[in-house]
Amino acid sequence: MIRWGPKFAVVPLVLLLAAGCAVVEQDDFLALQSHVIRNQRAIRSLQSKVDAISQSLTAGQGRAGLLTQVQSLQQEVARLRGQVDENAHRLSSVPSGEALAKQISASQDEMEKRLSRVEVYLGIKKGARTPARRGAPPAAAVKAPSGRNLYDLGYTLFKKRSYAAARGRFQAYLKKYPRGKRAPNAHYWIGETFAAQKRFEEAILSYNQVIKRWPKSNKAPAALYKQALAFAWLGDKRTARIVLTKLIKTYPGSGYVKAARKQLKRLK
Repeated sequence: MIRWGPKFAVVPLVLLLAAGCAVVEQDDFLALQSHVIRNQRAIRSLQSKVDAISQSLTAGQGRAGLLTQVQSLQQEVARLRGQVDENAHRLSSVPSGEALAKQISASQDEMEKRLSRVEVYLGIKKGARTPARRGAPPAAAVKAPSGRNLYDLGYTLFKKRSYAAARGRFQAYLKKYPRGKRAPNAHYWIGETFAAQKRFEEAILSYNQVIKRWPKSNKAPAALYKQALAFAWLGDKRTARIVLTKLIKTYPGSGYVKAARKQLKRLK
């Protein structure tokens, strides 16, 4: 339960709040479980696709055709990473949820390592190219990109509530990779670090980076929802209602729509 200021009624919030921790209501837990199961299935599916490409390489299939497949996989991996991050953060408030979140993240990491080996072998990513042996994976394991390390460290620090340190890592990632595949997520989590410290004006600006620059990102609906909460915390109920209405109209299939409708009723 959180109060939105001296004149506001007590408001139970469904998802992530400015306090920086996820709150999952009982009636939303099954929906969260469903999201997690879909994440697990998607990871297994992507792992199978990556393995199929590896087998095609050992069989001598043409490089050009495989490049197209790998580029498609890269986009799928980027979308899935955002979903995994979001669900992992929400799971942190559920008993035993953190262990499950780590398991899902580990599966995602392993899948990304497999894809990274293929990328190196095809020359998409810099690294030592090792000729494929018949019946064996095409390349030796390669180091994770430094950008990934920065992002992951930032997320780990955020979960430990080291908000300033986490923000520094996300900002370092964005400085090096301003249009990287995790850029929308990095801006979103920077917003969360500001919100957790009750620096709502700065949080609003960070969320706005996601909304304006990556409207098709899976983080865009979350950024709109959190932006509305930040305006409400500042006492600007009118703008909060405008943002929530935009969320409902722009992303009608988002999981945040239900929470947005509840907030609209409370802000009248």
